[in-house]
Amino acid sequence: MDTLSRFTESIFLGLPGAIRIIVLILVALIVAAIVKKLVIKGLTKLAPVAKLSKWGLVKPTQDEKALIKGFGQFAYFLVIVFFLPAILSGLGVSSVVDPISNMFAKFFGFLPNAVAAGLILFVGVFLCKFVKNLVSSLLVKLPFEKWMSKLFDQDVEQAKVNEVKIADVLASIVYVLLFIPILTLALETLGIKSLSEPIVSLLDQVISFVPNILVAVILLAIGGFIAKLLSNLLEKVLKASGIDKYSQYLSVKGQAEYQISTVLANIVSAIILVFFFVQALATLNLSVLNTIGLAVIAYLPAVISSLAILGLAIVLGNVLAGFIAKSTSSKALGEVVRYGLIALAIFMALDQLNIAQTIVQTTFTIILGAVAVAFALAFGLGGKDFAARQLEKLENFLNKK
Repeated sequence: MDTLSRFTESIFLGLPGAIRIIVLILVALIVAAIVKKLVIKGLTKLAPVAKLSKWGLVKPTQDEKALIKGFGQFAYFLVIVFFLPAILSGLGVSSVVDPISNMFAKFFGFLPNAVAAGLILFVGVFLCKFVKNLVSSLLVKLPFEKWMSKLFDQDVEQAKVNEVKIADVLASIVYVLLFIPILTLALETLGIKSLSEPIVSLLDQVISFVPNILVAVILLAIGGFIAKLLSNLLEKVLKASGIDKYSQYLSVKGQAEYQISTVLANIVSAIILVFFFVQALATLNLSVLNTIGLAVIAYLPAVISSLAILGLAIVLGNVLAGFIAKSTSSKALGEVVRYGLIALAIFMALDQLNIAQTIVQTTFTIILGAVAVAFALAFGLGGKDFAARQLEKLENFLNKK
């Protein structure tokens, strides 16, 4: 009888707790169902697929109903999880409740930081877009097409197209430069050191590196302007000197396909651009790029001398080929002299450039030896009858003696 009494008493004592748990479960299910329904209705009016596809988060062909239903199920699950600690606590399962309670405590403690970071990013993106559009509009109004048409000898229509592209690029650069500090502030606001510290450190390095990049870009722009100015001046001076009348010797066909003044002006322009490019690399303060720049400058004299050798060989070969063809009436002999000089110049240029010197020298020696042997054989076989007559004359002379 006492056992039955104690059992009944325990049931009545536990009844309020059980009712409370049942009520919590019912409330959780009702609230979750209401939230799910509200989320589905709200998203249906917003048409999320069209907006998310613009951001590249979903495909345009994504089933909108399935996507909205998925968001609704996720909201339903979150509400149930929110009520779960209270339900488990009522059941007396403290070992399970404590980790979940700690998780929710951390989540709600982190929520203000996340909201603040989100607001910073939202306002920052809006501000960056506004400044980008403003800068782009201002740059388009500047007379870039006139400057570019004068600087690069472009027609006005092409200059206008390039003007829009340049304005867009510069506006995008301004956007990035503004967005990086905003992103840094948002990450610091989150307060997650393991995530924010490496990214913030990287962004700080990028920001500190930006002035060097700007100086390098300015140097390249100045170098391009100076190279264009000097090359145009040199081309005009050379044309005035009458050097272009010898341009026919630059072509195998004997026709002026390239003007000497234009070729020399382009070479000078390229050399100036190389010097400014190397200096721009040096301003970046990167040891690897500095080493590459010094190597390019050190190699430049060899390139210039190689080009000079090839140019002189082409001119001299064309002159001699024409002279020999007229003197001997043998065009083939003139072509042999022309291409022989050009081949010799190529070997000399490769040797000057330090490109596989051993292979180049060995190949040149083999070719030279083969030509000598071929010449000796040709002379020997072709002069056999002549040599026999001379030997016969010598024998007759000795017999008379």
